[in-house]
Amino acid sequence: MPGSLFRPGVPSVKGAYHLARRARFSRPRVARPFSFRARRGIIAFQSPAELRVPIVRGIFRYPIKGLSPQAVPWIHLDEGKPFPFDRVFALTRPGVRGETVEAQWAKKGLFLMLMLEEPLASVQSVLDVETMRLKVFRKNAPSPGAHPAEAWDGGVVTDDCLLDVDLGCDEGRRATAAFFFQRIPELKAVPRLVHAGDAHYMDKPESVISCINLETVRQLERAWGHPINPLRFRANFYIDGVPPWAEFDWVGRNVQLGGVTFRVDRRNGRCGSVNVDPVTGQRDLDIPTALRASYGHKDLGVYLVALQGGKVALGDAVQGPRLEVAQAPVPARPLAPPIGPAFICRGCYYIYDEAKGAPGLPSGTPFPSIAGDWRCPDCGTEKTNFRPYLAPAS
Repeated sequence: MPGSLFRPGVPSVKGAYHLARRARFSRPRVARPFSFRARRGIIAFQSPAELRVPIVRGIFRYPIKGLSPQAVPWIHLDEGKPFPFDRVFALTRPGVRGETVEAQWAKKGLFLMLMLEEPLASVQSVLDVETMRLKVFRKNAPSPGAHPAEAWDGGVVTDDCLLDVDLGCDEGRRATAAFFFQRIPELKAVPRLVHAGDAHYMDKPESVISCINLETVRQLERAWGHPINPLRFRANFYIDGVPPWAEFDWVGRNVQLGGVTFRVDRRNGRCGSVNVDPVTGQRDLDIPTALRASYGHKDLGVYLVALQGGKVALGDAVQGPRLEVAQAPVPARPLAPPIGPAFICRGCYYIYDEAKGAPGLPSGTPFPSIAGDWRCPDCGTEKTNFRPYLAPAS
């Protein structure tokens, strides 16, 4: 039904692999939070009430767009630069010319991604960023009855290596593309693995760094009555001990994580990738729709811009404006329904309203009359990924 949370109908390879297995959020007990284990630098369990100051609870990068997160105990950032080795590789969608995406940013609709290809989450990938050695491991099913977040460390990943290649050479990149072609039956041709060079393949062209407030995730769990693995949101930083939704109040202001001051650039509008369980690879929720129905927007988390170089480590303090006061997470004004017939991108949830038009399309342009090669103005996916949109009943 409308608004439902459920869908209708730089370590070594070995060290990074085991660190990724241990980077998990524990099962909440009596409203206690997700957290990371205190091994190899991972922060131990604490409840928000036990935190004297808000802290950095998790640090992750995603070397290949759409593939597994890799936990790191600390990171050094440069002023105005993106998160190091984050989304520096990507698999192009068949038919995309390499010269349009190689060594430059491009819209995410040109690449394979969890937004549309959930089988990408069915394996665990680990890239050694020093040697460019990529290993891909098989996952086992999570333990029956386990909290989704707990399953991340519950024997989900095995030592069964399915792929071991060098991404520093063409042969290794071709082997990687062929491997994922076999795992995604919907693909009509073999994709290409491309490298961003000095650029990146983040969803936004700017050098922004994503941040999730774990207390906001917990608040949604309580409101919706369903456990939510925070790794669904594929953030670089997970912070804890901050009141729910306080991060939205920080937009346009500065916040400090460890030794780095950031400007909070904007809120993060969520796409269909967050509907995929990062452990099972199943598309089992509809979080953007639930956010719109509950709060009138599809935003969760914020984007940061580093204002200086420095180090951020697990357990570092978070210092921001008005930490002790946050806007109450009350529903926002209802989402204004489309004026005319409307269609929604099933990937990023962009809504095309015929009465309003879109960039390059005047108001009143019927969706069927739009050229077949038109792409979503937000994510760049094809017109065929749109479906009729019905606004949730008020």
